[in-house]
Amino acid sequence: MADLVNTFSWSFSAAEDFDLCRRKRFWAKYAMWGGWSPEATPLQKDAYRLGKMDNAWSVLGRAVEDAVMWALRRHQAGVSVTVDEAYEHGARPHLIRAWTESRKKLFLQNPKKHICLREHYYQDWPPGRENEIMEAVKAQARTCISHFMETVLPRLAKVSPVQEIRVAVIGSGGDPESFDFNGMKIYAIPDYVYREGDRLHIHDWKAGKAKESHAAQLKLYGLWAQVKHGFNPGQVDIFIEYLAEGTVRQLALTESDLDSIKTRIADSVTEMADYLVDGDIARNRPLPQEDWDLTLDYRCCRLCNFLELCRKDPDYHPDTA
Repeated sequence: MADLVNTFSWSFSAAEDFDLCRRKRFWAKYAMWGGWSPEATPLQKDAYRLGKMDNAWSVLGRAVEDAVMWALRRHQAGVSVTVDEAYEHGARPHLIRAWTESRKKLFLQNPKKHICLREHYYQDWPPGRENEIMEAVKAQARTCISHFMETVLPRLAKVSPVQEIRVAVIGSGGDPESFDFNGMKIYAIPDYVYREGDRLHIHDWKAGKAKESHAAQLKLYGLWAQVKHGFNPGQVDIFIEYLAEGTVRQLALTESDLDSIKTRIADSVTEMADYLVDGDIARNRPLPQEDWDLTLDYRCCRLCNFLELCRKDPDYHPDTA
């Protein structure tokens, strides 16, 4: 089998990490590479393990996604389901797995296979409040499922599986959904996509609060739709489903939107290339660790998976984080 190659790639989350903290991008893309191998260095193994960590709210998002897709599939099969059933069959198994595996520290044996919650690893739970937070996560999952059943499912009631466009998700085996743009791999992973006549509908489930950055992120899906599936911006409808609030934000794409996304990618890639040997994204060889700047806002370190590694750097100032 040929060796895996760490090729240059871009995504909104990678760009946000890079903008927030250059060092975080170094840990997540370069230091971790090969960390799954028994021959890896301790730093590679640590960066790989830490990069695999989840947190309570990202686990919530995955659980809600599982539940709403379970409910949708049952509906397509002509079976009526309740919120309780969708929670029990779709969300609860993932929540139980996450807390159980994380508490037992099974990730230390296999970080790719087992879930580790950042709150457990860094002992971030407020004293005596872990169970309270767990209950809050469960309650929000039920709320999201309820809002999906009330406000989203009726709009998808007539969509059949044959209309759907398959999207490769993280953890399903193989590479997540992406497309090629100017010779680069661009990751874009919408939650649910289907055709209706000459139009493409893209839905993205959000289990948390609405953010203005969501609109820009989801407009990238318009470029994915054009490059990979041949849909022009005017043929694409994007729905940001805020399930915790029971609201939806619809985006109508324009050519100007796609131009802005292309500019965002180009500008970001240019900045990222400054941290590669000879600025060569084709070879994608990183500059030494010390050349990847630490963040200027140490408050963001409180939520960073790689805090353990940065604490070892003499230039890191824990008194400000």
